[in-house]
Amino acid sequence: MARRPIVLGVAVLAVVVLLCGGIVGLPLLMFGQADAEAAACQVPSLPGSSPVPGAGSWGSVETTNAATIVAVGRQRQVPPRGFVIALATAMQESTLRNLANKNVVESLSLPHEGVGHDHDSVGLFQQRPGWGSVRERMTPTYAAGKFYEALVRVDGWERMRLTDAAQAVQRSGLPEAYQKWEDDAEQLAAFVLGLPNIDDIGGGAPTAPCGVDDLGPVPVGPSGWVQPIRAGIVSPFGQRGGRLHAGVDLSKADIRGDAVRAAAGGVVEQVKCDWYTTCDRDGNTSSRGCGWYVDIRHPGNVVTRYCHMIQRPEVSIGQQVTAGGVIGFVGSSGGSSGPHLHFEVHLNVPPGTFHANSSNAVDPVPVMRAQGVPLGTGS
Repeated sequence: MARRPIVLGVAVLAVVVLLCGGIVGLPLLMFGQADAEAAACQVPSLPGSSPVPGAGSWGSVETTNAATIVAVGRQRQVPPRGFVIALATAMQESTLRNLANKNVVESLSLPHEGVGHDHDSVGLFQQRPGWGSVRERMTPTYAAGKFYEALVRVDGWERMRLTDAAQAVQRSGLPEAYQKWEDDAEQLAAFVLGLPNIDDIGGGAPTAPCGVDDLGPVPVGPSGWVQPIRAGIVSPFGQRGGRLHAGVDLSKADIRGDAVRAAAGGVVEQVKCDWYTTCDRDGNTSSRGCGWYVDIRHPGNVVTRYCHMIQRPEVSIGQQVTAGGVIGFVGSSGGSSGPHLHFEVHLNVPPGTFHANSSNAVDPVPVMRAQGVPLGTGS
């Protein structure tokens, strides 16, 4: 999914922070196109000076705090996806300001950028006493470091939705609140790193080694078809509860965020999330529909469908795709019991959108076997 980068003319600068008892310079590059392109899969690092100018709707105070959060993540060698999760969390908790608390008297005498009132929470991440002393929690580098410490202990955090990863650390009473900041956090992380797009270093959602285009090719059989994903069949084609389960469900351990690939070359006919179902969050068995899904029309009036993606797919209607090309990522949107790919094959589908339906759905297992790419783990 294309993301609109923050574009501002700014200079190279650095964040100088108090860390581990001493003053340590943690430089961050601000916009340089050639350097960004050369940085493929590497977090850039060039010298400069502080504070950081504002970016988009964020002022200098907030952007400087963002640069500090990213710098601490870099110093700790946290993958770039962690920068985005940390920024979104701080955006929700404090609007990227180091907050004192009127209920915590000591905090009012320490440097701060606003005053909150939530229980005994202070700082950028609104951390409570179990995270450290008042002074520590109001030291941005300490607060960011504690957040990252907790984040990297969360099993599978890089493949989670942003709000689920943040919630696993924060345990907020509003667990979905972090998700709305994802785009802002991606743009601001890219800005302080000097990149046009955080996907350039694999920091987008879900993670990729160096953006969607760098997930690597897959072998294409003589038939021109590939497995849409390498995973086991956990639910077959056929009747279920009086209704046709018009495809097969493919899943395995830690499948969330895995790349979904076009099973064959064709033209994208549909990219959609139905209004009546869940889209940018996990669904459940009481929901209906595919969530985010893609239909691809192949030669011979064959249509394949890919359901329950984690976010808006990476392709658009009318786009020509090749066999094995990444079209999206596994999630659990829509009427879903957990992360998996629901894969359908439709034969003899009349031209036009919305003509792939239960009347022309066939069991994908024999179809894919006949193409030389049988579905299932290890095939």
